[in-house]
Amino acid sequence: MRAGKVGPVLAVAHEGAVAGAIGPMETITDPAGQIQLLPQYFGVLPAHRGYGYGRALWRAAMTWGRDHGAAYQLLQTEVGGASDRLCQAEGLTSLGYVCTRTL
Repeated sequence: MRAGKVGPVLAVAHEGAVAGAIGPMETITDPAGQIQLLPQYFGVLPAHRGYGYGRALWRAAMTWGRDHGAAYQLLQTEVGGASDRLCQAEGLTSLGYVCTRTL
């Protein structure tokens, strides 16, 4: 990141320590010529959930994407997980589900 080869990571602090982060923030142009915000690593430490940090990080990432010309982003979440609940609460539309099984 310091070398400027990948985008920034957005972070939130709680009492001076990192409580959550999302990034790196990157866009690409898809085959149709639309700018896509690439999926990021995203998490809030369990001890810091419930403060609205995840929502604040998500909204900051969407603002970053919009400010950098992104028309859309595709996401992947665990059904019923914290990120899935956040996406639903933010009004995102599901494109379907993929089933997996443990090997």
